[in-house]
Amino acid sequence: MKKTFLLLTLLFNPVAFPCEVTLPHQLVIMRSEESTAASLSSKGCDEAATTELYRTLSGLQGRISSAQLTELLAAKGHKLSVSPNVLHVQQLGNIIKDQLPIPPGVQIREIRASAATLELATSDRVEVVCADCAYGETQPLNLNIISFSGEERSVPVEVAFRKVVRSYRLTAPINSFSDVPVAALREEHVDAIPHTDLITDLSTLRFYRTNKPLKSGELLRKSDLGAINLVRAGVSTEVIMENELIKIKTSGISRSNGSLGDTVEVYQPQKNKKYQGKVVDINKVLIEL
Repeated sequence: MKKTFLLLTLLFNPVAFPCEVTLPHQLVIMRSEESTAASLSSKGCDEAATTELYRTLSGLQGRISSAQLTELLAAKGHKLSVSPNVLHVQQLGNIIKDQLPIPPGVQIREIRASAATLELATSDRVEVVCADCAYGETQPLNLNIISFSGEERSVPVEVAFRKVVRSYRLTAPINSFSDVPVAALREEHVDAIPHTDLITDLSTLRFYRTNKPLKSGELLRKSDLGAINLVRAGVSTEVIMENELIKIKTSGISRSNGSLGDTVEVYQPQKNKKYQGKVVDINKVLIEL
């Protein structure tokens, strides 16, 4: 009876006969979308397990042991064995970013390749070749696989680039005539199509207030904000006069109100002098000599 019970346990226990996956020593993830069992060499595995394995590999970069990979999959409910003991995982997107001089504000939108993965030997290296790259559109690339002995093979891929600009999305609603706290903003990049009205720099945000109610999830725009008066008529104002060599500070009385960037007149009664300067901060005017 005990022998029968033990036999049944071995037959139906998934740990006794786990699915087995054999990976190359180096693996390049070519595409971000999920793969199927056809992309990985496996034995006794269902599609759910290999798909989860591919999804996990798509989030890795660098060397990882098979034991670590097995633990990651076990935590997601999949029991399998992986070989070799150590594998090197690379993301094609990272390889392209490392090797091509991609201009600031340009990102990879999509990579199109005939295979989901690229299997490499331990000593193989990948060189990305892009003839006359025109970033911001779909561009054909060649991946040259160079072996230790110097033999080469080429794998063609297509990369769709996108030009982006920095923006800030509200994570909470904000009332009219209110400050916009930085903590209520989430930075993200959006396609440049163009977005000339977007707020892309927060360094001067404290000089503005909302001019209407703003909803959570909206992108913050210049048209949502109104400048506040940093300099007021009749109030003592600091005057900074500077050039590349000197910087002089004095003070006077502002003759008008002014917000950031406005030009105002400041009168100094002690010397009976008038200055025309640009508002740069609270009660502060700059004169460039």
